[in-house]
Amino acid sequence: KVSSQIRANTVFPVPPDLRGNPKAEFALTVLPDGSIGSLRLTRSSGLPAWDQAAERAIRRSDPLPRPPPGTPREIAIAHGPRDD
Repeated sequence: KVSSQIRANTVFPVPPDLRGNPKAEFALTVLPDGSIGSLRLTRSSGLPAWDQAAERAIRRSDPLPRPPPGTPREIAIAHGPRDD
């Protein structure tokens, strides 16, 4: 659910000459109500424009679906321009 919500909020024109699927990795804290408490880039994709687009998509997805009880509050998300 989280991945599809973030994908739906992603706005990034994929350049035709983009090689591979460079992923930006983020660490985020999800509160019990699904809202995002903190968000930080932990590994750049190497494309600053993609890193920014991925972060905007995550922020637009706030609140995320409520996590099940007992789920860790901090999660890692890797997001690439060609993720399905």
